[in-house]
Amino acid sequence: MKTFYTLTIGGEEYKLRLTASAIMSIEKKLGKSFFTALEGIQENMIETIITILWGAMQPLNANFPFEKAADLFDQYIDEGHSIEELMWEVNALFEVSGFFKKGQV
Repeated sequence: MKTFYTLTIGGEEYKLRLTASAIMSIEKKLGKSFFTALEGIQENMIETIITILWGAMQPLNANFPFEKAADLFDQYIDEGHSIEELMWEVNALFEVSGFFKKGQV
């Protein structure tokens, strides 16, 4: 079973994984629970998405800087993608991380 999601930006592949430790880091950075952040994502969408990307990078890309996650967000958009497309990528990350059964998203 695949335990990571591959996000390609600028021709480079990044392996993302949401482990318990990664989720706790995301919660600490956002100052709220992971699920509370997702429920209220409309209020703080960009910061929440970037923080999820940053946290999901940590297990397989140790010490990945938050600023680089923000840069990757900008680069993804600059490549002609939309925030909606990035949310589909995040949903796929949730699926491989066990939040949903395969095909449920």
